[in-house]
Amino acid sequence: MGREQIENAIEASGTFIASQFGGNKGGIAPAGGVAAKVEVPKVEAPKVEAPKVETAKVEAPKVEAAKDTTAAKPGAGAATTQPKVITEIDDKGRKLQILDVPIPEDCYPSKHADYAGDGVVWGLGHKKASAADCCAACKEHQQKFAANKPCNVWVWCGDPSGVCWTMDIHRYHTTGDCWLKHQEKWDNNPDLTKSNLEINHKGAFTAEFRAVHKTSPEMVPWIAGVIPVKKAAARRVSRRAGV
Repeated sequence: MGREQIENAIEASGTFIASQFGGNKGGIAPAGGVAAKVEVPKVEAPKVEAPKVETAKVEAPKVEAAKDTTAAKPGAGAATTQPKVITEIDDKGRKLQILDVPIPEDCYPSKHADYAGDGVVWGLGHKKASAADCCAACKEHQQKFAANKPCNVWVWCGDPSGVCWTMDIHRYHTTGDCWLKHQEKWDNNPDLTKSNLEINHKGAFTAEFRAVHKTSPEMVPWIAGVIPVKKAAARRVSRRAGV
């Protein structure tokens, strides 16, 4: 048998085998030695979506403003503040601060005023730290001497220069002097627009006045006020004294 015959026999047997086993199943290469391409189906991996995790909302805690506990409680006194110091003087060997403090309304104060009256407590050397203190001294005097020329006029020197000018025989009236006076004929009316109160000086000195009194300042340097006498109290004291 020749070579050609042998190749034909092998090809025929391959064809027979292929027909028996369904063509090229099992991966048997067809004639010619070339294996058939077998395509593997593409399998896509399922997409797995990560679950959405919502971030928990964290609200900042509400911080309430601190309540002001300094407010005055009912019945409690008002908050105190440091008084303004006008100047400091020597009062018989002791240092006395002259203060600018509120004057009670029932003292009926007037700035740049000097009221007349008989001196029931001499002002020279009778020092008070403020106009309010001088007024308080007048009230105290009125309670003690209700039947005998009680204080109903007070005049205080608070000038920071150290001197309060006035037209009298006394050369120096110094800062802190507190005069307690009594006006016998005063009608006890604190309304100066209707009262008969006797006033020495008030407000600004006139140019004519200053031309005569050359040492006088432009404005009256005193602060003055009145304390109406309580008639009922005066009558009670008078009965006890047998007057």
